Amino acid sequence: MNKQLIETIKQQALIDKIPIMEEDGLNYVINYLKENDIESLLEIGTAVGYSSICFASSNPKLKIVTLEIDKERHSMAKENIRLANLEERIVPILTDARKYDLPDKFEVLFLDGPKAHNQELLEKYLKNLKEDGTIIVDNMFFHGYIDSPDLVEKKRLRPLVKKLAKFREDMLNHPDFESEYLEIGDGLLICKRRKRYG
Repeated sequence: MNKQLIETIKQQALIDKIPIMEEDGLNYVINYLKENDIESLLEIGTAVGYSSICFASSNPKLKIVTLEIDKERHSMAKENIRLANLEERIVPILTDARKYDLPDKFEVLFLDGPKAHNQELLEKYLKNLKEDGTIIVDNMFFHGYIDSPDLVEKKRLRPLVKKLAKFREDMLNHPDFESEYLEIGDGLLICKRRKRYG
C-alpha cells in the first residue's frame, strides 16, 4: 500500500482544490471491490489518479482503465500512477468520455466525472459492463442539495441538482438494476445488474 504517496496526493489535491472522493466513500468502495473480488474497473473521471491508486493499491488483482478530459490533471495522474508503480494495472486515457469507445468489458463502472452527464455516460458505457456488473456513482448527496434543493442559492446550480435528483431516482427504480443509495461520504449509488433468466 502506497500510504505515504496516497496521503501526499490527497493533500496536494486539497490544496489545488481538485475534487477527490471523501474518505468514508472511498473506504466503502475499496472494501466493496475487495469483498467482491473485482478484477476490472472502468473509471470515468481520473482527476489526479487518487481514487484509482487507492483502489489498485488495496486490491492486487484489480486492473483499471480511467478516462480524463483535462490535460493537466491527466498528466498529474500519469505521474502519480508511475510513482505508485501501478502503470501495469492502471491505464489513464486522455479523452472526452462522452466520445470515447472501447471494446473491453468491466465488472465495475465507476462514474465520478462530470455530474451533468451521468445519464449520458451510463447509457454510453452500459455495453462495457459485464452481465453481472455493478455501477457505482459518487456525489449522489451532492453537498446535501439533492435532498434539500431549497438550500441551493446559486441559480445556475439548480438545473444540475434537479438532474442529479432525477438520475438517482431513476436508478433506484431501474428494472435492470438492484440499486441502493448510501449516505456515505458525499453519497454513493450502488447499482448491481440483475441476473437475466431464460
